[in-house]
Amino acid sequence: MDPQKKLVSKQKAEEQQDLVQQQALEPGAHEFTSVDEMLRHDAVHTPVPPTIAQRLEKSVAQLPAPARSWWRRLLGK
Repeated sequence: MDPQKKLVSKQKAEEQQDLVQQQALEPGAHEFTSVDEMLRHDAVHTPVPPTIAQRLEKSVAQLPAPARSWWRRLLGK
């Protein structure tokens, strides 16, 4: 094997080992690949306060029913 390739593979192995050690030290740490992934994770793990949930349900109940689409009115369904 080429000495250059050995050096690169050794560096990659060390980086992987450092990453594993870092994750072991920080069990709650998580690296996200995108902002969307971070927001989804946060939404799943953050409970909505009961007062906010009640206000949201009340607001949704007050919304008017959506109008039938133009093609359903045209076809009479």
